[in-house]
Amino acid sequence: MIKHFIWDFDGTLYDTYTAIVTAAEKTFQDFEITIDKKEIYRKLKQTSLHDLQVVYGLSKNTFDPIFHDYEAEFDYLNVPFAETAEVLTKLSAAGGQHFIFTHRKLHLTEELLVNNHLEQHFVEVIGADSGFARKPEPDGINYLMEKYQLSPAETLMIGDRKLDILAGKNAGVKTCLYDIDGFLGEVPADYTVTNLKEILKINQ
Repeated sequence: MIKHFIWDFDGTLYDTYTAIVTAAEKTFQDFEITIDKKEIYRKLKQTSLHDLQVVYGLSKNTFDPIFHDYEAEFDYLNVPFAETAEVLTKLSAAGGQHFIFTHRKLHLTEELLVNNHLEQHFVEVIGADSGFARKPEPDGINYLMEKYQLSPAETLMIGDRKLDILAGKNAGVKTCLYDIDGFLGEVPADYTVTNLKEILKINQ
């Protein structure tokens, strides 16, 4: 039975891709590079924004400051998925506990949770600046498992990208892919859902 839920944030708990894709598009335009939003979105989901930067010869230090400024400008577009609050509440009521392991900075993640009155659901949030290697490395998950004595058989890593699933696999926990697009190809998840409410059925 799953008792511990480690969530990715962007594209899993929150619909943040509209803001991210718009910020990325505008950043590339600042470098006189035109990329279709659909291409940016697909690359984000399949690999990472960094891969696009490499393709166009832009360094992280050059791209990221501009991108993060635009990202902050469009922060108002970031909202939880319609099912997020209900799923968190029902899992908690059944004895589950929640954590977040995200590539978003910690304070930005926490601000969005507070803005939507969801912060009370989470035991701990790990962000990009929490000192752990990025997914698919399992360091953040391993830290949570050791600190809170989580059993791998009772722990589920939930994310919308292959790297989230690989991080869970590398940590030896169960994994769930939230796949609303259907273009990710083969992803070795234990479970695949297209709506967050389907996670409620995993323990049934």
